[in-house]
Amino acid sequence: MMKALQINKLTIVHKLLIAIASISIFVMLTKLFNVAVYKTIIEQFALFSDFTIFKYRIWQFVTYSFLHADIMHLVLNMVMLYLFSQLFFTFFNEKQLLKAYFLGGIAAGIFYFAICNIFGLKSFVVGASGAIMAVFFTVVGYNPKMRVTIIIFGNIAIYYIALAFIAFDVVQLFFNNAGGHLAHIGGSIFGFCYGKYLGGFLWTNKQPTKKKSPLRTVHKVNQDQRKSAQNDVQKQIDIILDKISKSGYESLTQEEKEFLFKQK
Repeated sequence: MMKALQINKLTIVHKLLIAIASISIFVMLTKLFNVAVYKTIIEQFALFSDFTIFKYRIWQFVTYSFLHADIMHLVLNMVMLYLFSQLFFTFFNEKQLLKAYFLGGIAAGIFYFAICNIFGLKSFVVGASGAIMAVFFTVVGYNPKMRVTIIIFGNIAIYYIALAFIAFDVVQLFFNNAGGHLAHIGGSIFGFCYGKYLGGFLWTNKQPTKKKSPLRTVHKVNQDQRKSAQNDVQKQIDIILDKISKSGYESLTQEEKEFLFKQK
């Protein structure tokens, strides 16, 4: 019999994936059964750059990242979130992942909203990709020289991958889905800055902190104890020899004679 799924044993990434997928699929299903309800959900929770639709619904800066245009959009983002989170955990913890994801998503939304209003673009954006870029670029900002293996390109530094992402998004601004690519860029900028902040704004080739082996500690303690015992024995021998030189062997007690005999 299969055991029931235990929520408390899921990692924060699993919980985040389940939450995003559940909400996105629910909204997609409403489009199939009730278009009017679907339009209302999109109007309320997608992020619109048009002030006449936005109407100061500031929650849209968070909720848009839990909606997706279609199933392929959702699957691609979930795969990317899972893969990038594994890189993230090389250096950081779950609490920092949540900060990178949610603050990165908000920053991506603000960047999209600001640029669209500066240039008069009227659109809306959905999807977690801006927040996911923030997660990836946090690692890039913290350790740009970290190396990963890509099947086609082999072992390369992740800043090359980061540059490829940025170049792709910039080029796509002039074709389709400019809003989505603006969110990618906004999330990337936030993630890179957050990674530099966590690293103390240093451009270094950091490696995961290695825990000191307890075996080495025990071995060192044993060596110190052995050395101390040897010193005590030598001191006792010196005292006995000094006594012999002054008063002769017969002046030794029975315990001293036995001790000296054991050292031969």
